[in-house]
Amino acid sequence: MAAEVTGGDLFRLWRVSDVLLPRVADVFYDANRLLGGSAGGGDSFRVNGPAYPGSIVMSSTIGSAWEDLRAEMQAMVEHVGTTVLDSAQGVRTATQAYLDVDEANANLLRDHMADPRNLIPGDVASNPPLPGSDDDPGRPQ
Repeated sequence: MAAEVTGGDLFRLWRVSDVLLPRVADVFYDANRLLGGSAGGGDSFRVNGPAYPGSIVMSSTIGSAWEDLRAEMQAMVEHVGTTVLDSAQGVRTATQAYLDVDEANANLLRDHMADPRNLIPGDVASNPPLPGSDDDPGRPQ
């Protein structure tokens, strides 16, 4: 599978982790803020308001139920947004792990090729063509 990963694949992973998933999380965080802002801006479902118009009872069971439901929904959408951002971090971590292994392998190959003990000077097929030799492609005219 490693041979199938290209720069385009890594770009798509970056795009998912740093562009797309944060935007998805923002939708859930916006919903969280919207729910948080609905904590009493109107006259409906007030916790400390009359139970019904003209009532002397200052506690509304509907208001209390709404507050409980609102708090639960707010926690739910915040949790989903955070999970989406955690997923983005997971994609980032996986991408970085691939890049780290790829760089380590490139360094191993570079070190192997730079070590003169790994070259066999007399083996023409294992070495680059010598300038001016029959195998040297030279320069185009």
